Amino acid sequence: MTGETEACAGVDVGGTFTDVVVHSPGHRPRAVKVPTTPADQAEGVERGIAEGLPGGSLRLLPHGSTTATNAVLERKIARTAFVTTDGFTDVLQIGRQNRPALYDLSATKPEPLVPHERSVTVAERMSPRGEAVVELTDAEIDRVVAAVRRLEPESIAVCLLFSYACDDHERRLCAALDELGVPITRSSSLLPEFREFERASTCVLNAAVEPVMRRYVSNLTTRLPDPTITVMTSSGGTAGVDFAAAAPVHTLLSGPAAGVVAAGAVARSAGFEDAIAFDMGGTSTDVCLIREGRPEVSTTSEIAGLPFRTPAVGIHTVGAGGGSIAWVDTGGALRVGPQSAGADPGPACYRLGGEEPTVTDAHCALGHLDPARELGGGLRLDADAARRALETLPEPAAGVLAVVRATMARALRRVSTERGIDPAGLALVAYGGAGPLHATALARELGCPAVVVPPAPGVLSALGLLLAPPRFEASRTMLVDAGEDLSQAWEELGTEAHRELEKQGVTAGISLSKVADMRYAGQSHELRIDVTEQADLAELLHDAHHESYGYAMRDERVEVVTLRVIARGEPILADSPQDWDQGEPERKPDREIGIGDRSVRARIVSRAALKTGDEVAGPALIEQPDTTTLLAEDEVATVDESGNLVVRLT
Repeated sequence: MTGETEACAGVDVGGTFTDVVVHSPGHRPRAVKVPTTPADQAEGVERGIAEGLPGGSLRLLPHGSTTATNAVLERKIARTAFVTTDGFTDVLQIGRQNRPALYDLSATKPEPLVPHERSVTVAERMSPRGEAVVELTDAEIDRVVAAVRRLEPESIAVCLLFSYACDDHERRLCAALDELGVPITRSSSLLPEFREFERASTCVLNAAVEPVMRRYVSNLTTRLPDPTITVMTSSGGTAGVDFAAAAPVHTLLSGPAAGVVAAGAVARSAGFEDAIAFDMGGTSTDVCLIREGRPEVSTTSEIAGLPFRTPAVGIHTVGAGGGSIAWVDTGGALRVGPQSAGADPGPACYRLGGEEPTVTDAHCALGHLDPARELGGGLRLDADAARRALETLPEPAAGVLAVVRATMARALRRVSTERGIDPAGLALVAYGGAGPLHATALARELGCPAVVVPPAPGVLSALGLLLAPPRFEASRTMLVDAGEDLSQAWEELGTEAHRELEKQGVTAGISLSKVADMRYAGQSHELRIDVTEQADLAELLHDAHHESYGYAMRDERVEVVTLRVIARGEPILADSPQDWDQGEPERKPDREIGIGDRSVRARIVSRAALKTGDEVAGPALIEQPDTTTLLAEDEVATVDESGNLVVRLT
């Protein structure tokens, strides 16, 4: 690919590896894995691109970053001041009465990102209809600016009561605070929706990580000045770096979202409209329900127990990955995760200083991974080191895999059976570096009819960045009856969404779609429902409520809570590529491997040698540069026309 000027690269920065997929017209896509560089993620991105496109240049670089996510999880955030209406100083501490662990008598709430002493109140008040109840005076603005200055903040979050209905007070206050020279997050701009706690929490999260994200973006654009860089958002679309730097709360789930976008495309290419995306990486496992080829999107998520309201793909995450550490609790029971060896020092078999046993060590000891094969970044595995680490456990390697699979099975049930959805109608799309090693065993346990392994499962999230469209969602809280005329609001939101994509450099191929959050009068939460032209909003709620809960209340008044218009541009790739650069086929002898408590002789098959229509019968290992697929006895994988491995289970 040397010298190509139209190349594009999707880059997914994970906890253990940074994955790169390079696409260039006239060439097969190329996948590269390099170790993530936690101290400076931009370094790993630059290294991965250099390996994937030596001597070439990039036009577009969409990427998924864990910068904001890690900043929140590790509490490596900016010193933030919180400015709010008189009487609401403690909104972050009080929160909601929800108890995620209902029967845990020792449960504790996570500490807010901003302590009470860095909160400043403002003598002002708006009504729910946007009328000034207490006017904001110039003298009060001066007092607030002086109080915030004394706190010496690195970032400021401003969230006044009912500012979504009228943002005049917030705008005036932020204009005055601008003289302090630090980033300011204004809640009415970031999230013009009701529910003051969720709006305040989202605003504070954004403010706390904005300086961190700005430094990362500045560093990345300095290292890679030529390509147009975009950032994956939690909603399954991409956004410009300026938007991501100013609103990093939209990127908190960006990496997993990219994989789910690609998983939907893979499922459709294999003939399945409904599926579960199953992404097992080095640190965690992400699962998501896909209906009619598209992942579900929600408006409420949380990270480290802190809620935030942004459009986000409905992903459920558990701490079970290839680097998850196996340990014994005080009762003598074997546990796996959520602690992870990560990229540094990594599993014991990496020979980088790690000594604790991990899931990857178990696979290595059981012969599932070939020590002679080079992994991403030039790593080679040491099976003896893996066995030595596992000797510290009371259970053999197979026990480690059984425990971690139980954790992943619970996650898969969370998005299927626990929601009343029969897995018998859902294919399992397995990806991530470790996903295909566990896929068929998990699919059998759940009752899924098939497993689909895409051509490049280890870098599917990076591919998803090339399949994800530019996306922006404009929203407005309405709180009106469904029968009211909403045409002006729809038009204004459409104009806002279209204009925002144009600001990010998208000038052609923009499409708009509508969504309404609705509920029955008296309900406390709403359903997010797609709206078609000339649709009867009340009927849409009745149908959606019946599908979700098994009944509808057709005699009740329907309330429109929030209107949303989503603007989408055209993705870099319209479909998942079928022909990948898998390297040169290798012929390897059969070898003994462990499956459960059995030792079997397995075929070793190079995926590069497979073509459409080929079948591989288990027990077998199908090896490729980015992952290994494990087939047990009586399992047969077939290569379909899209290059996927499809294992149909009966």
